[in-house]
Amino acid sequence: MKPALGSLDPIHGGEFRQGAAQPWPTTSVRAANIAAIGNLLRAIIFAILLVRASSDPVFGMLGGGADAMGLGAVFNALAIAIAGILVLQAPVKASFPVIGIWGPFLLIAFGSTLYAPDFQSAGRLAFSLLTYWAFFAIPFFILRSSLDVTRLILVAIASSIPPTLYAFVDIARGLSDFGEFRLQSTFSHPNIYAFYLVLLLGLGLYVRSSRIVSVSPRIRMLVTLYIPLLMLFLLLTKTRSAWGACGVMFLIYAVRIDRRFLAGLLLIPVLFIANPSLMDRLTDVTAATEIDSFSQLNESTRLNSYVWRQVLWESAIPQVLDQPLLGHGLDSFKRSTPSFFPLVGPEGMDAHSFYLQMSFELGLLGALSLVWLLGSVAWRLARGLRRDPPGMLIMLCILLSYMLESYSDNMHFYLAFNWYFWFVMGTICAWLHQGDRLAFAAPGERPSGLRTKAAIPLHRAD
Repeated sequence: MKPALGSLDPIHGGEFRQGAAQPWPTTSVRAANIAAIGNLLRAIIFAILLVRASSDPVFGMLGGGADAMGLGAVFNALAIAIAGILVLQAPVKASFPVIGIWGPFLLIAFGSTLYAPDFQSAGRLAFSLLTYWAFFAIPFFILRSSLDVTRLILVAIASSIPPTLYAFVDIARGLSDFGEFRLQSTFSHPNIYAFYLVLLLGLGLYVRSSRIVSVSPRIRMLVTLYIPLLMLFLLLTKTRSAWGACGVMFLIYAVRIDRRFLAGLLLIPVLFIANPSLMDRLTDVTAATEIDSFSQLNESTRLNSYVWRQVLWESAIPQVLDQPLLGHGLDSFKRSTPSFFPLVGPEGMDAHSFYLQMSFELGLLGALSLVWLLGSVAWRLARGLRRDPPGMLIMLCILLSYMLESYSDNMHFYLAFNWYFWFVMGTICAWLHQGDRLAFAAPGERPSGLRTKAAIPLHRAD
């Protein structure tokens, strides 16, 4: 047994504070063992986050594709196991955020595997969704102080260093056909890398503006200098939905927080003019194709990618209405498309819309549970505006970007990206939950030295 040196303030820096009126708590062997296990799990999570963004090529070389149990599946199981251990150690610590927000969606998703056309495939997807919950839940148990918010955000940013270095290799390889080149770095598809870059850009803005992030001026400057490079990489992915989502985020940041960024946004059109292939990606969406029937399509008459999506969605809506309540079962959309959409082959096609695909596969209940999930996170972030106005505004922009990207892409399949996205959302929600819990605690339950900072204005000069 050993005496503690003071009381710990878990919100403001985690520093120990002396207090004459405070009791001298002791640490039991059991508590020490639990703390050691917690430190080990925390280190494992940090290690996974640092390497996961650059792991897909390694997983591909070692095997473990869509129908195999490879190293990626081991990572998935490890994430779920860590979250499970943490929840069992403190089941009432954050019961609503951990269970209440995600519970309905996961319950419906797992239930739908029982009537899905391919139980094995649906089960794999359900467990992938469970890993997203795991990374959202983990911060509620490993977050010890507001300084940990800084550490966890910086770990997510640091995960981009290997993909950034490899991006230069990818660009060098694509110089021979740069018009058709799309940057994907260590990710399996350019779209996934693009959404990951939007998240990183949002985190860069968060580090610049949040009042709870504690970094040195040098780190802040490095993050600021990193932002233009990430923006260049995002342009080279040629992912238009990511361009739009990132544009909205930067516009809000420039108008509400730092108007100097408006000048930087004016340089974007110059890059499009300098690289005709970027402009072609934009004009492809605006070039409408008028047809009366699918039989008019040929090599010279094609639907652009957005019109093609719209036709697919219109064809799928009657199928959604056939089973409106429970849907057709998880991971059933791709297998069903050959029966109602003549423009795809026998292998089928996913919806390219997270919302439509969940409505088709999980029905009205699944769609409502998804709205509950995203809405609950948005509500918690909005409530946090009074505690960190600029930081929470950026987090709301990151969430909005995810929601916009989900409109026209299969976001639920992008496992590595979702791990980082939901870990970031979980980290901020955990910090807000920790502060709310202490704010409503009895005076004797509050740690000594707890203090409240006045909110700072949205506009800042640095």
